[in-house]
Amino acid sequence: MADTTTPTADNRLTVLDCTLRDGGYYNRWDFAPDLAQAYLAAMGASGIDVVEIGFRFTATDSFYGPYAYTTDETIAALDFPSHVVPGVMCNAKDLLTFDGGGAKAVDRLFADANNSPVAMVRIAAHLREVPECGPALMRLREKGYRVGLNMMQANGLPPAELAKLAETVSGWDAVEVLYFADSLGNMERQDVAAIMDALKAAWDGPLGLHAHENMGRALDNSLAAIDAGAAWIDGTVLGMGRGAGNVRIEYLLLELVRRGQAGRKPDSVLRLVSDYFEPLRAKHGWGSNQYYYLSGIYGIHPTYVQQMLSDDRYGGDEIFAVLQSLAEEGGGSYSQEGLEAAVARSFRDATGGWSAEGWAEGSDVLLIAAGPSLENHCDAILRYIERAKPKTICLNLTDLIPPTAVDLYAACHPTRMLSQLDRFRETGRPVALPVGAMPESARAHLDGIDVHDFGMKVAPGEFQTAATGCTVPAPLVAAYAMAVAGASGAKRVLLAGFDGYAADDPRHAEMNRIFDLARHAMPDTSIVAMTPTTYTVERSSIYAPAP
Repeated sequence: MADTTTPTADNRLTVLDCTLRDGGYYNRWDFAPDLAQAYLAAMGASGIDVVEIGFRFTATDSFYGPYAYTTDETIAALDFPSHVVPGVMCNAKDLLTFDGGGAKAVDRLFADANNSPVAMVRIAAHLREVPECGPALMRLREKGYRVGLNMMQANGLPPAELAKLAETVSGWDAVEVLYFADSLGNMERQDVAAIMDALKAAWDGPLGLHAHENMGRALDNSLAAIDAGAAWIDGTVLGMGRGAGNVRIEYLLLELVRRGQAGRKPDSVLRLVSDYFEPLRAKHGWGSNQYYYLSGIYGIHPTYVQQMLSDDRYGGDEIFAVLQSLAEEGGGSYSQEGLEAAVARSFRDATGGWSAEGWAEGSDVLLIAAGPSLENHCDAILRYIERAKPKTICLNLTDLIPPTAVDLYAACHPTRMLSQLDRFRETGRPVALPVGAMPESARAHLDGIDVHDFGMKVAPGEFQTAATGCTVPAPLVAAYAMAVAGASGAKRVLLAGFDGYAADDPRHAEMNRIFDLARHAMPDTSIVAMTPTTYTVERSSIYAPAP
């Protein structure tokens, strides 16, 4: 049974840590048991008052680790420090879209507090969702939980409207602490103070801030909130959290010690950083950078940057171009569709200067990608090329396939194209490039390369081929090369080195959709994998006799 008493009887600042909850955006909330236990021990030793150990999601259709659902069983199996309050967070969207409404969702997700190790529940809500959260918040309070409400993107409304929301929350008499979040990481000290003043006009309970690090202001804004009267503040170890992350809890504790707050002992968290979280940051790469800073300036949701940084299809030029597009069209709320549309706006030219018509008329075209199976079957692939005489298109560059075995290289990633121009020149082989998608500065470096300018437009859900260019659903060289093959009159498109991804990897589903669209657009051209693959395509073997 959780201890629901307030841990701060002396009315000092309440410090909440939410590392495993917010940091889970980088590893699907799948933290190792030894890390989780070391983390809790450090929280207890450092004087943290509340640990929000994870989310409590409703059911999902993807694999997430234990701290996405943070069941009572998960928490009960942990050695939680006795003087630290255990908490979880729910997303308002999950509760409000539950069949039967927010109160029913709470009943489904939570036992009564006296039968649960959880003591505190925060609900994270967009401003538009706040007025609908009353039934869920009141039901949590009825069940005996300490209740917090975290209002996201709090600088998205004028002060008078924020005050109205605070008045609504106050009327429910269910919320212990009202939080506001700098979700886009672009607040300044004066913004923090102004929001505090607006909320105080209608709310006389404790206020808290959840600060983001996009522009490097998380610590300064947290201290500004404390100076303006915030009674709660939160952070994460090494700032681990969605996008650029949050205020580093170790820095916050050091500042509180400097301000004379008793009971704060950062040493154990500093050891935790070096032992466990520095390796995690090296792997996942959270933290402020120029892209997050720019997203803060433009008011763009940081998940756009996080998604692009985690995907090797996006280089620096593409990220800047997408952010500029989102700034023009609006990117305050993240959606995959919004990212795809912004990417598409960067690739608008479906017409190039080279015609693929007849290049492979009636022949097989072998597309060679750099999946792990390429090395295993490289010799067989080269023998097949010699024996069957397909037209070969190599996706980007690989040292495993000699240029003499390649009829055409293909590339469509602007940054990668620029980095590989010298090597393309050295091969002496022609290269299919959508010149219109290249940065202007890169086009001056095409001298000495036999460029086949095959245009490329990106339009989600579309796949079309024409003699001088194509429309593809995503800026992937595999889609681009398939379009070249289709436009050239290929009898079959053969795939080598197209290993695929794990079934739950979104890139796997994306490529399968591209194959479906390509088959529909090229009904007379079959697509056949010749090496091992997890994609849903027809299969043969590079070792089989040529037909």
